[in-house]
Amino acid sequence: MTASGRSSGRRTVPAANPIATLLFVAAFPAVVLFGIWQFASSRNDSSPPAPDAVAELPATTPATPVLSMRRTPAVLARETSSTAFEGALRPLGGAVLPGSCAAVSVDGVLALSDGIDTPVIPASTLKVVVAAVALDLLGPDHVFTTEVRAEIVNGAVGSVYLVGGGDPMLAADWYPDDQNLNRHPQQPATSLDSLVGSVLAAGVTTIGGNIVADATRYDAELYPPGWAIPLRSTEGGPISALLVNDSTVIGGERRTTDPALGGAEEFRRILVERGVTVVGQVTSGETPAGLPVVATISSAPLSAIVAEMLTNSDNNTAEMLLKEIGFVGRQAGSRSAGISVMVERLAAWGVPTDGLSITDGSGLSRDNAMSCATLLAVLERHQPGDVLVSGMSVAATTGTLSSEFGDTALAGRLVGKTGTLSDVKALAGYVPVEGGATIRFVVVSNIDGADEVPAYRSLWYDQLAPALASYPAGPTTDLLVPRPAIATDTA
Repeated sequence: MTASGRSSGRRTVPAANPIATLLFVAAFPAVVLFGIWQFASSRNDSSPPAPDAVAELPATTPATPVLSMRRTPAVLARETSSTAFEGALRPLGGAVLPGSCAAVSVDGVLALSDGIDTPVIPASTLKVVVAAVALDLLGPDHVFTTEVRAEIVNGAVGSVYLVGGGDPMLAADWYPDDQNLNRHPQQPATSLDSLVGSVLAAGVTTIGGNIVADATRYDAELYPPGWAIPLRSTEGGPISALLVNDSTVIGGERRTTDPALGGAEEFRRILVERGVTVVGQVTSGETPAGLPVVATISSAPLSAIVAEMLTNSDNNTAEMLLKEIGFVGRQAGSRSAGISVMVERLAAWGVPTDGLSITDGSGLSRDNAMSCATLLAVLERHQPGDVLVSGMSVAATTGTLSSEFGDTALAGRLVGKTGTLSDVKALAGYVPVEGGATIRFVVVSNIDGADEVPAYRSLWYDQLAPALASYPAGPTTDLLVPRPAIATDTA
């Protein structure tokens, strides 16, 4: 419209779209090239390419359906035998009197749980827990090292310090196989004689001062307070970070009252026999800082020491491991520190600890209390072939089980840890089953006369052994694995 409101009579033409123009320009060459390619293709007289080769495999049909129970053979084996096994275990459950407990599992599934949560006196089966914690905390390759340090002034040797490293197997060569002092050979021993040999190899011919026993790695407690007086020095103790020959000196029928001094006396005796002149006396004390190391000797690895402890039920080894657990876990080589670490570790593993009370490492104290549920849960953490299991006694073969189950189907098969106190008898361990399953069991009797042979053998031989030997009643795992596929004839 003009300013006067009349039409100018002129038509307005829309401006061209610049984006559409650009798209057309870009697409035009592509259209032309596509046409040229189509024309060239229509004149291609070459043969079409050969099809890709396809591998021809023989047709097969699975012999075991995809949804078959054979796809879970361990479960199927257990299920086909569980009813019969539980029936075989009923006499054992019926023989467990109040205040005692029994628990049996197959691959972690309970088959018997009679009084399983009842706190009982575990006796030496407590060593299984000590072994499990020690192996976990310290490691199976852990070693204990005993050192000889010396004061050296103007090239002359003054006082020499025998520094205990907590080695429970340190012994003079005469001791470990002495049948008058040891029920079982205490091997693998750490040779005190070899340590003396290293001192001589370092050039020491005269010791101008004292031989000082240093046992300061652990505290000064020689016996747990819960031990009955008749057990002290006979079944265990005294305990020290420097312990030689279980605190026995050659020619002595009883253990010395001061294990560190007794160890230093043995050390001096061997030195003198090997021609070394010792001017001073045997005494005890702490090694001054900075003294040079003249010689050392290390124990066998912890795995071997644990095996000796479990197989022979070595009380001194158990008590020293408990203090070493405290030394490493709490920087305090004491019984109480070791117990604190053990309880903490069990809780971290998810092991039930209701009613648990640990007062020593060997199980000699009647103040210990532990349920079958606790001990079974520790057993469940280990498999046949593990260090802990391999270290146990074998029925009718080794250690504290060497005279048990010899006339049963468990001979050479059952591995376990025994426990014995007055009116207490315990057995815990494993029975590997052909085909892959594993039975774990705990039986603890806390009744009058439980430790007497007729009483415990009736329980072990008449109830426990037949039941454990009866498993599996059905086919084993190796017979239930999926069968190989079958070739299908398509001709």
